[in-house]
Amino acid sequence: CHLFFSIFGILIWFPVPIMRRVPLAAARTLGLYASYFRFVPLLYILVAFVIFPGIFLGISAIIDASVAGGVIVILFVLALLSVFIYWWVRLEGCYKVLSEEDREEGRKALEDADRELRGGGEDVEQSNVVVVGARGSDGEVEQPSRFQGMLRAFGVVPSGQQ
Repeated sequence: CHLFFSIFGILIWFPVPIMRRVPLAAARTLGLYASYFRFVPLLYILVAFVIFPGIFLGISAIIDASVAGGVIVILFVLALLSVFIYWWVRLEGCYKVLSEEDREEGRKALEDADRELRGGGEDVEQSNVVVVGARGSDGEVEQPSRFQGMLRAFGVVPSGQQ
């Protein structure tokens, strides 16, 4: 079972270059929130390993009892997830939890720590730090599109944006 889990994980995350950034950005974002809020690692463990599996197990039991009831519960869970994603991305809930200034401060602290660990020899621009927005010919940072804004909110930026 663990072997197949690992193989499927490799097949999902490794072949497409932009997909490789998703787990790295998720880990970076989780670390950023954990550096500001001490309860985040515990909350992550509870949500990822207790609440989500419990929800899926409950949906499975409901589907065994009644397929129509299971479909209704699945639609309800998807609606709740959609509302959360809408709040997080479009209403910028991510910045209500942790402001853009705090994020920038955390990113700079990460860059400094990365530079110190690497011995100061490698330029941070060439490391795995994600930079949001591309510089135009006049040197101004161009505003990201709606899709890029969504990726920025989740900490993932397309590979051409470095």
